[in-house]
Amino acid sequence: MEQNTPEVESTATDPEGELPRKLEGDFAPLADPESAGATPDAPDAHHRVSHDAQLAFEAAAAAAAVGDEDLAVQEYLKASNLAEAAREWYMAAVACQRVGDFLLNDKPPTDLERAFRMYRRAVAAYEHCGLFEEARRLSYRLMRLKLSRAGELRLSPLLRLELFLFWAVTGFGFRPLRVLGFSLASIIAYGLVFWLTDGVVTPGETPRAAEFWECLYFSGITFSTVGYGDFIPAPHMRFVALTEGALGVFCIGFFVVILANRLRH
Repeated sequence: MEQNTPEVESTATDPEGELPRKLEGDFAPLADPESAGATPDAPDAHHRVSHDAQLAFEAAAAAAAVGDEDLAVQEYLKASNLAEAAREWYMAAVACQRVGDFLLNDKPPTDLERAFRMYRRAVAAYEHCGLFEEARRLSYRLMRLKLSRAGELRLSPLLRLELFLFWAVTGFGFRPLRVLGFSLASIIAYGLVFWLTDGVVTPGETPRAAEFWECLYFSGITFSTVGYGDFIPAPHMRFVALTEGALGVFCIGFFVVILANRLRH
């Protein structure tokens, strides 16, 4: 499969998430003809593995450019193994990700399980070199692929439902704002249900049904488990209010975990 990726600087990925066509190893000799013993033709012994990884990566890119996917996969695998041995983590990440891309398309070689393993290696390599945003982006893509190709992976219906809810509510743990959006939508939905069923009343001897905005307020304090006591659920809606409180505890805990994971780096 031909790579249509534009030429960019080797020290950064393309803003659109595509990968650079050419990479230079961080620890490989610099291409400076005036530096004795540091040219690509005569690499220093300490840099030889890095240099070999770079040569394998360039051979893989050349094979991909002419549509030879089999050779491209072999050379990218060679480049990733050499790069990992040389601790060239960025090059290893890019090589592993490209192998995964090749293994996902319809043209042979195709291997879904192996593609996922290569993506996980790429994620680990991105994290090793401090590119946490790239690691998160690829991790999210990996989970989306797992959800969209659940049939090929023979996932159980229960696991598929769990993956779908995990995506819808939290963006697979990578989208903290999605948790806030889901929480807001839940508060509004519960508030509407309380209002339509006269499910919220004022306490006291002569209770009255709450208005819509009062139901929305009650829904918010129930979701956040505050419970001021100025409004209470009607007897026929007590269980519904209980479910909203439980959902609120779940979402608040989820948001804290996801936000902490996001800010950890």
